[in-house]
Amino acid sequence: MNKVIKKLQEIPQIKKVMSLTGDYDVLAEIEVETSEELFDVFANNIDLIEGINVSNTHMVMKSWEK
Repeated sequence: MNKVIKKLQEIPQIKKVMSLTGDYDVLAEIEVETSEELFDVFANNIDLIEGINVSNTHMVMKSWEK
């Protein structure tokens, strides 16, 4: 898992990497301007990282901060 986290941290669009309990081991917060850029980040970076077997993507539609 440490190798995966280090590779994720090298990707400029990834702003935060977190270790989790539960169904997934790692959560990465990715900041992009377009869905095409998100595709490129996966196709050219994340999908090529050895050790990532499954990914699940969710897009934030709106956020509120307190």
